Amino acid sequence: MSPTTLATTITAHGLIFDLDGTLISTLEVTEKIYTQYCHKFNIDPAPVLAGCHGIPTLQVLRMFYPPSTHTIEFANQMEHDSVIHLDGLQVIPGADHLLRSLPDDKWSIFTSGMPMLAHPRIKHLKLPMPSVFITPENITHGKPHPEGYVLAAKRMGMDPKHCVVFEDAVAGVVAGRDSGAVVIGIRTLLSDKQLKDVGAAYTVRDMTRVVVSVNPDGTLALTIDES
Repeated sequence: MSPTTLATTITAHGLIFDLDGTLISTLEVTEKIYTQYCHKFNIDPAPVLAGCHGIPTLQVLRMFYPPSTHTIEFANQMEHDSVIHLDGLQVIPGADHLLRSLPDDKWSIFTSGMPMLAHPRIKHLKLPMPSVFITPENITHGKPHPEGYVLAAKRMGMDPKHCVVFEDAVAGVVAGRDSGAVVIGIRTLLSDKQLKDVGAAYTVRDMTRVVVSVNPDGTLALTIDES
């Protein structure tokens, strides 16, 4: 990380990462699947693609698709269709290095994707898997509700107020903010202003702009380059 006046160092007990758009780029695959289902039901894809990011599949179905799709079985089928599309996936720059630099008990993932979708993607991209991994199966309320981030912190043995959340979508930033965590927005989809308007304290271009070291007391020092 090059010296810059936009670099800030903060301290945290633990880190909680969103997955899609934060650690891995799934934009191409996600939009392809939702568009296919829009065509199937004669729905305009534009509002769906604008509002689908960062929230569970079932929630997207209830927001945009006809009532016949509002079941966990239909959501699972849609995610199953997504699982077979792995070629368009990419690791967000710096994500692999950052995760491997962290102590195992200091980080976790909370994703809106079900395990059948999230786990194969992580395996395909050869990213490390945390011991605490929260999905919609573990919670009652999806993003933008903070339940998932609160649960991730709890399972790490931490107060979410002492954690940093990494997010790229509005629903996720709001969830992280409302959990009490400090939120770092990833500018995958949204601008610095858009992310900060909904609660991000900082934003970065990608994970190459975050460097983490362990303090003598076991807390984490994060240097954040917002350039």
